[in-house]
Amino acid sequence: MLLTWGLISCSRSDMQEVLKPSGTSTPIISPDSAEPTTVDNQWQRLEPGLEFREIGYDVTNVQVLRIDPAYFRLRIGYDVASPGRVSEWAAALNPVAVINGGYFDPQGRATALTIFDGVVNGTSYDGFGGMLAVDSADAWSLRSLREQPYDSSEVLNQALQSAPMLVVHGTAIEQPNDDGDKARRSVIALDQSGHLLIIVCSWPSFTLTELSQWLVQQNLAIDAALNLDGGSSTGLVVSSESRAFKLDSLVRVPQVLLVERK
Repeated sequence: MLLTWGLISCSRSDMQEVLKPSGTSTPIISPDSAEPTTVDNQWQRLEPGLEFREIGYDVTNVQVLRIDPAYFRLRIGYDVASPGRVSEWAAALNPVAVINGGYFDPQGRATALTIFDGVVNGTSYDGFGGMLAVDSADAWSLRSLREQPYDSSEVLNQALQSAPMLVVHGTAIEQPNDDGDKARRSVIALDQSGHLLIIVCSWPSFTLTELSQWLVQQNLAIDAALNLDGGSSTGLVVSSESRAFKLDSLVRVPQVLLVERK
């Protein structure tokens, strides 16, 4: 499948809507009879600047990819006309890694601001959520939009927004709108050294509150973490020099985060 870069205007979404996975999300599955897992592997070096780790939680493993900005750059993929499963984005664009992005409406449009290769689409969340951004010098940042709102005068090459923020300044954020649902989860984070962490969980084990607390309890040194669109949208594909990994999304997604070698 050939993916093109769609250019559209995105719609707004209120706080309650954006805290929910997209309408295509999978039903919650209750792992009643499964045994807890206790695995906590050490970091595995996949290639220079890229490491992989698995940490046990509940009845599953959480996969964590750690990316050094000295070796890799970030880009946003956005295509409303021809969305794809995460594996299809990977096959079409051949990045080192690709993860699903933020929320989208029934028409397949991102519900918040998206910037790819300098092209601005949509409207920023106001007073909630977070934004991963890449500036004109290719520097990465991840921030709370409540704490630091988006300014349209900013010069950004890439950006995506989602909600809620799970960790800010190393502290787990209270999730007052958490409805207690457990779902597949996908997260992007920055650690205290400026590395990007991509985190996925394929089993519906976490509520948002549990995920927020779990992130700061691990020895990941997370400074900021942002929840992405979970449920059936969750997907991560890694194609490194020494290992391939695929957790595919169950639906086609219009927005992804791409990790490319410099």
